[in-house]
Amino acid sequence: MLLHVLMLSLLSGGSARIVRDFESGCGQFFANGRSPTRFPGLQYRQICQMRKDVDYYATFYDTENKIPVYSAYKFEGIMHCKRRASWYIEPQIDDNNGRPNMASEGSVDIQVRGDRQALNRDYYRSGYHKGHLAPVYLANSQSCAYATFTLTNAAPQADYFNRVLWWDVEKSMAQYLEWGCIGKPL
Repeated sequence: MLLHVLMLSLLSGGSARIVRDFESGCGQFFANGRSPTRFPGLQYRQICQMRKDVDYYATFYDTENKIPVYSAYKFEGIMHCKRRASWYIEPQIDDNNGRPNMASEGSVDIQVRGDRQALNRDYYRSGYHKGHLAPVYLANSQSCAYATFTLTNAAPQADYFNRVLWWDVEKSMAQYLEWGCIGKPL
């Protein structure tokens, strides 16, 4: 049986298929098919993170602050996936007519690109790293791991926090889940 894991990360501290509600759009990533309470406000988007027409996880995204509030995904065991060097954006966030699959920054008209989502340039020389909310280490396939490299899944993290502390949390959580939860009913 697949283990559904909800990672709530309030950090301030692919493609997007924007849905009205997670339950009907991509409820499979939430425990018991139900998402947690959402904040009111027009700046929030419920995203089913899609790459090559496959949903891999869900993200609740704040378009004003241009950061994810939380991501939810399935953990099916440690898969030892590889990382990407480049990052995607979500065309539908900035362009209402944008495609639902993750794409390069150049896929969105320069006039609106970055209006409602972070871009690579926002991190350049900022002193912050792109920290995954849905972590590569917990991805359930290589395709899923690649789908985590979208800027709507990245929150600004200090270098040491991202490379050392957050990495340790990801590994520890994966080991705990694999040891204590895989194959056990919810």
